[in-house]
Amino acid sequence: MKKSTGALCTALLALAACLGLAGQAQAGDPSARDWIPAPPGTNIFASYFAALGSHGFYDRGHRIDGGPRIDVQALVLRPMAFRQIGNVTVQYELIAPAFRTTAKVPGVPHDRLTGMGDIQAGAAFWFYNNEETRTWFAWEPFITFPTGRYHGSHADVSPGNNRWTTIQDFAFVKGIGESTFLEGVAEFEFYGDNNNYYGQRLKKSPSMRLMFLASTNITPDTYVGMRYRYETGGKEKINGDTVLSSQRSHQLAAEITHQLNDANQIQLQYIHDLDVRNGPKMRGVQLRYAYIF
Repeated sequence: MKKSTGALCTALLALAACLGLAGQAQAGDPSARDWIPAPPGTNIFASYFAALGSHGFYDRGHRIDGGPRIDVQALVLRPMAFRQIGNVTVQYELIAPAFRTTAKVPGVPHDRLTGMGDIQAGAAFWFYNNEETRTWFAWEPFITFPTGRYHGSHADVSPGNNRWTTIQDFAFVKGIGESTFLEGVAEFEFYGDNNNYYGQRLKKSPSMRLMFLASTNITPDTYVGMRYRYETGGKEKINGDTVLSSQRSHQLAAEITHQLNDANQIQLQYIHDLDVRNGPKMRGVQLRYAYIF
């Protein structure tokens, strides 16, 4: 896709940033009860499939009439292992995503790339783990490695982001009654530079995401949950000039999870952006299958 000047250039910069966020949303955003640790010695292999499409494109809070349309399909593999270090429960995990992203810009041929995204590695530490009061507090640092497929001339739709990042998650969970849980998550992400964004160096300021989750059982084997996410920060600059202002976005997700048996679990989630300052407003579904052993 060739770059042009003016509003389209700004829109594509917003597109690149928000596609990265869309990818990460599928790879890293928690579902209800993700921050309740499994017993040490437990292993989990989870796989996700997500399909999202845009329903509006925004620049500095204003909808762009006839703006780009975005479609994203994602497949994510996520092995996890719970272990004990001293008195602390630890969860080791890898997140390996693959994306197919299509950008449809009026007057420009469709741009599409498919391939592996950037690998993430993390380790969660539960510093407070009280099953009697059903109260947990955890910290998890992530590192994102620039391993994904990337083309500087197709930066907007590349599965990889061509930069290192680190994410710091802090989560608190509290059980209420027999089967209801409330959760709060604060996430901070710090970005390295992308030194080949259409031949230029792209710098991104740190971003913050705040998430609130609630879930409750409707049967002994099935629970429903909701997630609200607010994101801010992430200003982007090229050669010292701001090309993308800070995000201020709001998203809601609803999910239903069913435990088929002791080893198999399925989850269906609907994701909907409520308000987006820059880039595509996305909505779609995600299916998760988890095998516990």
